[in-house]
Amino acid sequence: MLITAMIAMTAHAAPTVTNVNPATTDPLATAPLDEQAATAPAMTPNSSLDINNTLAAQLQPSNKALNAANQELLSRNAQLQRQVNDLQTQANVLVYESKGQLFLYGAFTVLISLLVGIFVSWLVFVRRERW
Repeated sequence: MLITAMIAMTAHAAPTVTNVNPATTDPLATAPLDEQAATAPAMTPNSSLDINNTLAAQLQPSNKALNAANQELLSRNAQLQRQVNDLQTQANVLVYESKGQLFLYGAFTVLISLLVGIFVSWLVFVRRERW
């Protein structure tokens, strides 16, 4: 248990951020503009590096749309949860009703058996007195 808690804590640990000067780490930043133009890939409308024209960027929903969809899904989830609870309650009622019916059938069977037994014994004892 302790090991899984430690693993979970290390998995959610925030990464550390260090201040790095991009001018010293980027080789293109220190190169002259002519060299940058020569080494940089050509940006065409069909280029896969053009982030603004990618399908994912074009189809990315706004925060307002995401919040609206989230609220709709949360309300639908709550509605379905209520339906599940109602159906579970109905199933429990049906189970208890069937158990109650079986109990009543058993009680009626015992009562009828008792009455039949009394009647048969009365017939036997009354006939014995007549012998």
